[in-house]
Amino acid sequence: MNATTLQRKPNGIAEDLGAVIGFSNTILVCGVWGGKTLYVPEKTSTGHRLAGLLGATAFARLVEEFGGETLTIPALADFGRWQRIRKAATLRLQGRSLHAIAALTGVTYQQVKNDIRSAELLGLIPLVLCADRRVKSDAEVIRQMGFEGF
Repeated sequence: MNATTLQRKPNGIAEDLGAVIGFSNTILVCGVWGGKTLYVPEKTSTGHRLAGLLGATAFARLVEEFGGETLTIPALADFGRWQRIRKAATLRLQGRSLHAIAALTGVTYQQVKNDIRSAELLGLIPLVLCADRRVKSDAEVIRQMGFEGF
């Protein structure tokens, strides 16, 4: 299929690349050229950098589909953010405090709070206190437990 007749997918060039060269090679290309442009040659050659990186078969498919085009390769910036959220969730499930997670992951305490909330919404860790709270204050907890006089 010629690149001029290819109907672009709504998720952009990464999805188009994935359909042509596969997921692993797409991640590789995004890791190496992410945030930059990449010119795809019109013809394959064995000594080309892309041939060495992707292998002859994937390189041939890339040239067939995008030959002569300059592609803007996505940086996949969200990929790192999702990894950080997964790491924060793992550490939280291990019982680490938000301050400890911040120190271990190199982000602020507020960012860890945001990441933990994202992890809860993604289902990576159980939602905590998501329902209506029956007890509205610490004072009410103290009263219910009979510790008013302490």
